[in-house]
Amino acid sequence: MESIKRESAKHMVGKGWSKIIDQLYDRLPDTIWVSQVKEKFGGLRFYTNGLTEEEYEIVDELCKLSEKTCENCGDEGHIDYDEGWLTCLCDKCRKELKND
Repeated sequence: MESIKRESAKHMVGKGWSKIIDQLYDRLPDTIWVSQVKEKFGGLRFYTNGLTEEEYEIVDELCKLSEKTCENCGDEGHIDYDEGWLTCLCDKCRKELKND
């Protein structure tokens, strides 16, 4: 199995988190092996091989940022429970998605 590439990682979660994915790939060394990228409990999860303490802090910081970033559009958002799922959306996207 090979490491997940940046563009593939962006397609695994909402497009609003693309800039966070870019920051992860830009700030971590190329030697980091990415095994999984997903949304869980309304936030971004980024699974890798062994990280240094500093690298772990980068991942943790950016995953926490995702919990305040709309996964749909990238604007400021908040996690809310909706129909059995925790999602991080801005009020506009939450309203638009509910009306679909």
